[in-house]
Amino acid sequence: MLTILQSYDSSYYDNSGSAAAGAIFGIGFLIFYILVYLAVCFCWYKTFQKAGREDAWAAFIPFYNLIVLVQIIKKPTWWFILFFIPFVNLYALFIAGDKLAKGFGKGENSTIWGVIAIFTSLFVNMIVHAFGSDQFDSSAVPDETA
Repeated sequence: MLTILQSYDSSYYDNSGSAAAGAIFGIGFLIFYILVYLAVCFCWYKTFQKAGREDAWAAFIPFYNLIVLVQIIKKPTWWFILFFIPFVNLYALFIAGDKLAKGFGKGENSTIWGVIAIFTSLFVNMIVHAFGSDQFDSSAVPDETA
């Protein structure tokens, strides 16, 4: 008696090429993601340096970089949690972009920078602040840590 397993010919369904292509695609995507992450972190690093932070290396550490950002924009430390709450994070991004712009002397356009922060997750803001000629003035950012 012939069973289903005995009559199955797997030579018609060779998936080794697809598996190899998937692995190469996955590794390529991982390398791309790591390069983008390092580029973003480098911009944060330069921005943190300009803001006068001794621990600018914190830009490369997930979650802690948001705590440092919140300290730079003079918000309470618990405020970094807002970046992880859906829809509330849009408000947090706007405020962070606005306050960073004020600190870097772009006070008259700070609302525009806040809106840009919402749509780019602060990436464009960090590039502009990291490689721009403006210096950070912490006195231009109102202290709201209390």
